[in-house]
Amino acid sequence: MLSAVSAPAAPRILILSHACWEGLSRLPAMLHAAGARVEVFGPAGNYPSLSRFAAAKHTAPQAMESYLQALQEFLSRSAAPDWIVIGDDTLWYALAERREQQWVQAIIQHAVPLSSLDFIVSKIVFSEKCQAAGIRMPAFKVCGNAAEAQQAATELGFPVVLKEAQGFAGLSVQILHTPESLAAADFSGPRIVQAFIRGKTLSACALYRHGELAGMFSYYRSRTWGSLGPSAAIRFKVFEGLTEMAQKLGQLSRFHGLCGLDLIESEDDGQLYLLEQNFRPTLTMDAGHLAGADLTGLLPLLWSGNSQSDNLPRLQNPACGQLEALFPQDFFRAIDERRRLQIAGWLLRPWRWRWQEPGIMALNLRIAMRKLFNRQHGAI
Repeated sequence: MLSAVSAPAAPRILILSHACWEGLSRLPAMLHAAGARVEVFGPAGNYPSLSRFAAAKHTAPQAMESYLQALQEFLSRSAAPDWIVIGDDTLWYALAERREQQWVQAIIQHAVPLSSLDFIVSKIVFSEKCQAAGIRMPAFKVCGNAAEAQQAATELGFPVVLKEAQGFAGLSVQILHTPESLAAADFSGPRIVQAFIRGKTLSACALYRHGELAGMFSYYRSRTWGSLGPSAAIRFKVFEGLTEMAQKLGQLSRFHGLCGLDLIESEDDGQLYLLEQNFRPTLTMDAGHLAGADLTGLLPLLWSGNSQSDNLPRLQNPACGQLEALFPQDFFRAIDERRRLQIAGWLLRPWRWRWQEPGIMALNLRIAMRKLFNRQHGAI
């Protein structure tokens, strides 16, 4: 009599979430579809903790020091996950500050070698190494004080972009148009003064396996929710030279996981200029299947140990150039910008929402209703 063969255990994937960012809201569903058991560690109410695809939800304090202490205790009493996702920039920065601790090193090495950590967490190191590797970026100078910044701006010409060494969600980036505005800027630490390039903004979602580009798709950011905010509508497009640039970036970082690239297509010369790389999952990462580059199907490469590189990287269909409005970002943008017809379009056609997460959907609808309520009495 033949004995039954048990199915292999699903890989255990741990999502670490600290900031309440919607960029992680799609990740549990993607990992579940890829055959993983998903666990979430983070404050209650964060987007991943609301997912119906999270098999276990481990609640953590909001204060960073308490969060990290709870995380260390949790990892010490749990079996080692097959893969850990560092979900947001605030957590990256906190881990980098504690890089000498062995338990922190173990987390970081799920994403990058320790030797690559400064490339991940410092915009200055990132820019300098990309420039040295021949990756096209806007011209820039690293400045330690206001006098150096004024000299850099004189050479580059106004307007200039001022960047802090660390930051996220556009909060550490300013576009300055005059010497007076630059003189008023904070120079408590080194800053990047970067040439401002006029053109179309674009982004890419990429999946890397230990620095090897496994899959990618790209798009124009046709509409954004706020001038420096997330994409609200995207138009898929293949950009010449972007794959080669992404492969170089993988060689520099040896990154392992899902990430995003932000670029600009110059209206002067048509060239692509890299603005930054976000070493975390981004809001559009589950949209690749609409353009023929489904990153979900590639996720098992991150934990399976399969070393085969056949048919990689998997890229989008060049013929696919449709415009996709994204929920809830485009709905929120329409409310904030008081666009009545677009608001009605979202409300009257709920099938456009394309959402399979009731808990996260409920949260987004509560946010939308608060926005609409605050615009009542003819304000919209």
